[in-house]
Amino acid sequence: MKKHIFAAAIIFVLLWSVPASAREITVLLKQRVTQGAIGGQGVVLTDARGMYTKPFNGTFKISYSNGAMKAGKVTYKLPVTMKGGAGVVVDGVKYKGSLVIERNGSGLNIVNKVDVEEYLKGVLKSEMSPSWPKEALKAQAVLARTYTLASKKHGAYDICDETHCQVYRGTADESPAITQAVNETKGQILTYGGAPAQTFFFSDSGGMTTSSQSVWGGVVPYLTPKADPVPNDSPNKTWQTTLTMAQIGKKLTAAGAGVGTLKSLRPYKRDKSGRIEQIELKGSAGTKIISGNKFRTAVGATVVKSTLFEFNRQSAYKVSTTTVAKPAAKIVQIPKQNAAAPAAQIAGMPENDADKLYWMAKNNVFTMRELLSMIGDDSKYPQYVAEGLARMAKMKNPPAKAEKPKPEVKPAPQATVTEAAASALSMEGTSAQTVVMYGRGYGHGVGFPQWTAKALAEAGWDYKRMLEYYFQGTKLETR
Repeated sequence: MKKHIFAAAIIFVLLWSVPASAREITVLLKQRVTQGAIGGQGVVLTDARGMYTKPFNGTFKISYSNGAMKAGKVTYKLPVTMKGGAGVVVDGVKYKGSLVIERNGSGLNIVNKVDVEEYLKGVLKSEMSPSWPKEALKAQAVLARTYTLASKKHGAYDICDETHCQVYRGTADESPAITQAVNETKGQILTYGGAPAQTFFFSDSGGMTTSSQSVWGGVVPYLTPKADPVPNDSPNKTWQTTLTMAQIGKKLTAAGAGVGTLKSLRPYKRDKSGRIEQIELKGSAGTKIISGNKFRTAVGATVVKSTLFEFNRQSAYKVSTTTVAKPAAKIVQIPKQNAAAPAAQIAGMPENDADKLYWMAKNNVFTMRELLSMIGDDSKYPQYVAEGLARMAKMKNPPAKAEKPKPEVKPAPQATVTEAAASALSMEGTSAQTVVMYGRGYGHGVGFPQWTAKALAEAGWDYKRMLEYYFQGTKLETR
């Protein structure tokens, strides 16, 4: 799952619900399909009545028919399980583990039940090239495992196989280097206060990461600005984008942030890393200040690659660090999400699809990580909204006024904290018809920069040192 697509500032949702000790996970491969092809070597099908097949080799077509699964002339009562000693095949893609085929409305859900370690071997390639140094791959393995085990993320299932969860293409994406990285970190996750940590990662920081508070408005003690210890060779270390004012205005209007005919843009506030935290829009209908992330996602997260940019210039960019003592007696309070999130009330849901997704995340329909990967993929907004509405339909009705979860009090790590700050970047705006943006890095900037991990591994850092640096205060545990 690429982590370069981000949401506007909203109430940050911390996820601390599912124990990391669970080893087998459920991955939604197909949803509401009416037909497909399944099979493998030495596989056996068993349906809800206990009817089963003899072990067979090869594949066959299945279809949904009147609440059941049909294969040739045989009808199977759902749910159907399929197991094979050498894995299973779905539409030509081979997966380890077994399959569960269930009814979903007028179609079938096809689900892979697989050990989390085997699952990770089919995930890492979408995040890092297998040719990258082993220590960088090991760090990514720990982060992907932590994310996978952190909470339920896709309705009744642990995760799906698409970008807004983690891209998973079964054994096709395995490689010796990735398998080694997964095996050498087996069971290892990052924790904070005994629960899985929030392990955000992204492509390139441009020289310095930023805080969760700056990007999403929620304080997470271990997600703070960090200066990259070494430079990297990312293709997006610096970038340039040119758009017309009219193009930008049209995108902002579509995202619900329009100001009539857009006349000018100006950085209104920058954070410690130099990223634009707020931007001022002036137009024929007035003035509006929105978050830098909303601007980025509205215009396009692959076009405006980060909020670390300036208009019409590229100033020198330097970061400095200081080490401060953290008082031993200081206590931080971390809200703990209920294991079963209450259903959201449809009343008050915004009309704009992008705003609907933010609203759903605030009401625990989507997780923050799901939202991060959805926003910016405009063409799929209707699909994501439909998925959210389907989830809401399955959730229990909440009380008239849902009680706020009581905060869990946890002691802050008794350690020193390294704080970073960047040199001031230009606050100059633009009113030109052609808008030129000069930027650095690629991604939301919170957590772990993957291209810097590559450079750190090449400089001799091991994966534990990388994780300790970028997630200061967390603990590496084996579960």
